[in-house]
Amino acid sequence: MKVLVVNCGSSSLKYQLFDMTDESVLAKGLVERIGIEGSRIKHTRAGMDTVIKNIDIPNHKAAFKIVAAELLDPVNGVLKSLDELSAVGHRVVHAGERYAGSVLITHDVIDALEECVPLAPLHNPANLMGIYAVTEELPNIPQVGVFDTAFHQTMPGCAYMYGIPYHYYEKYRVRRYGFHGTSHFYVSRRAAEILGRPIESLNIVTCHMGNGSSITAVKGGISVDTSMGFSPLPGIIMGTRSGDVDALLVSYLEEHEAIDSKAMSHVLNKESGLLGISGVSSDLRDIEEAADAGNARAKLAEEMLCYGA
Repeated sequence: MKVLVVNCGSSSLKYQLFDMTDESVLAKGLVERIGIEGSRIKHTRAGMDTVIKNIDIPNHKAAFKIVAAELLDPVNGVLKSLDELSAVGHRVVHAGERYAGSVLITHDVIDALEECVPLAPLHNPANLMGIYAVTEELPNIPQVGVFDTAFHQTMPGCAYMYGIPYHYYEKYRVRRYGFHGTSHFYVSRRAAEILGRPIESLNIVTCHMGNGSSITAVKGGISVDTSMGFSPLPGIIMGTRSGDVDALLVSYLEEHEAIDSKAMSHVLNKESGLLGISGVSSDLRDIEEAADAGNARAKLAEEMLCYGA
């Protein structure tokens, strides 16, 4: 049984192909800088050197096609046909309170993910594009979704509720959900393994750092608080996301810039963060290079990220 695991982020697609008979990794790779200049794929077949190909990758659909081509490559691939796959697993960011565990992806699940796009405007569309791309290439292969919000369902009400009228939670399920749960779950347990101590005895702060970043307090193996909230926007500054801002700042800018809420959401999600501060890039590697070269705004962005974390 061979299972392909796909993790579509806002600007990346990570993948691993497992042989579940012994849980060995047959191949793995990373498509990075999707939709950004300098996009490329790094593909590694088990026991062989990593192959890096610089190629224009405009979106996640194109990214999956490139991944499929690498898995089928006569030299670096490990499959003779995609029909060898038994299932594809997806890391999915948000499904509200509807799903708290792994589920088989059906039309109803896809509808739920579509409904949650406003809650995760950078990631749910990418996750869905991954699902649609797999469906197009492999229409008969079962797909399973694992949700980022699941690990944070253990947060107490005092941590996930907002100080706004309670009926908004009852009517719209407005609350803090938290994200990157699969990462925080793994990292906390890996830390316990390295320390040689039971996870139940530890208080751990886990950090997920990337184009999207979050920090979680893990007590006895469960999430009790996390930096992200109703959407993946809050917390520390990220690649293109602002992180925490004063709520009244939003209406202030809408009024003075004469823009609506949709345009403001675009500013906060896609024009802010490291990109907005530095004016250089959303990629920390580019910012570090610019900061080392004396770019003051790039240095400021770097310092803000470190300070927030």
